[in-house]
Amino acid sequence: MHLGLPGIHPRMDAPWGDDTNGWVAVLKAARATGLETNLELCTVTPERLRALVLPCLPHLDTLIVNDSEIGALAKMATCRDGKTDIEACEAACRAMLEQGAMRMVAIHFPEGAITVPRGGRAIFVPSVKVPAEAIVGPNGAGDAFAAGFMYGLHENWPIEDSLWLGHAAAACSLRTAGTTDGIVGWRECLAVAEAWGRR
Repeated sequence: MHLGLPGIHPRMDAPWGDDTNGWVAVLKAARATGLETNLELCTVTPERLRALVLPCLPHLDTLIVNDSEIGALAKMATCRDGKTDIEACEAACRAMLEQGAMRMVAIHFPEGAITVPRGGRAIFVPSVKVPAEAIVGPNGAGDAFAAGFMYGLHENWPIEDSLWLGHAAAACSLRTAGTTDGIVGWRECLAVAEAWGRR
């Protein structure tokens, strides 16, 4: 179950029965039925994000977020002078793993992505070198990354290959202004990414 956008759904953001919020209630119910769970975030204040998301961590199998979101959750500076601090992102991932049940946390950013598996080493894969003239808009690129990465996980691909598919889907997403218009099948996504190459 890919659940998303705590902070903009008043009913889900509110307490639900004995649970802190509706997000926790839904994640608990999903895991009780055997579903694997992932949570997607959106831009709200760091304080609001922590209040809503930290109670969800014990009920997640994966967490796929961007560099600023992981920094907000962990109260760490993960971006400095407009550039992602990969070491700080890794530290923030490990801090979140300590607070949750996730088997891994993945962080995406313009230059690449890292995944930190529980008890394992961080894996970094650079992003696609998208030609400037091919970029129409960034709307939905983070969601496309998550979709590609999760597809790879679902198919039991190696983490490196799953990250690369995430980048490939995000790169294809950049070709259009809509959130899904640029997305094609996974083989075509990979073909586009391979043609453009890696950063």
